[in-house]
Amino acid sequence: MPSRTYAQIETSLKSSKKMQRLPSHKAKWAYLCVHLSDYCTYTGLFRYPLHVWAHDAQMSVEEIRTAIDALCEAGLIDFDAENEFVRIVGWFHKRSGPDNPNRVDSVISDLSGFDDVDPVMYCKSVSELAASSVKRSLRWKQDGAAQAQLYVSLKRFLPEVFQDFGDQFLEAIADELGAVSQTVGTELTAIFPPLAINRSKGSARVPPAVAEHETRRDGNETNTKKDKNETADFHGADKMATWDARQIEEMQRESRGPNASTLNSPLAQSARTKP
Repeated sequence: MPSRTYAQIETSLKSSKKMQRLPSHKAKWAYLCVHLSDYCTYTGLFRYPLHVWAHDAQMSVEEIRTAIDALCEAGLIDFDAENEFVRIVGWFHKRSGPDNPNRVDSVISDLSGFDDVDPVMYCKSVSELAASSVKRSLRWKQDGAAQAQLYVSLKRFLPEVFQDFGDQFLEAIADELGAVSQTVGTELTAIFPPLAINRSKGSARVPPAVAEHETRRDGNETNTKKDKNETADFHGADKMATWDARQIEEMQRESRGPNASTLNSPLAQSARTKP
């Protein structure tokens, strides 16, 4: 998985409320080191060995542990102490997020190559990528082909993650919808219909109202202010109906394509041998 040779950090970070609430300058510097680390990837989710992090920040291991606890409590990062994975919260909503469908495909490829990562952290990263990419695509109105390419990629990738993680992924992506506009939520539900599962027919939670979560993220850190160019006239509202388990299974089957038994059936073999 490729690492980055540069970092894009918003200048508003220094006045971020979450940064200002950190208890020490060491914690702030530890956070900057995450962005500047040679281990940091284009996904904002990567393994950062504790001793390396401590070395980069010029702290002891105990000091870096204390700083990590503060960063997690502030909601700036997630950290898996067992496997030493760190996730930068809001990564894809910042300047670091992909701004065209080809970059989205590249990030999807990177995310598909993870091993031993915490499932919750992984699902949060995928959910954040999906929501932020759809939000950016609403600004590509003059380039319908780019938006179509993005939607095809997400329609293929999201069911795969759902198949692997089930309710954990549904809960993560439902939470993510609470931080975006209703238009983005409608589009994302059209791309990934299981989001519209009724509570009585599945374990997915109903996405919270956008109005209740307008202050969930610090705008200085995640740049999730509603885009004035977003409009409510996008297609997809008619696909908000409840999906049952049979429909979800059918969608997963279609996303995987024909299985081995189908390809090797007498009918398929006969068709391949015809001139």
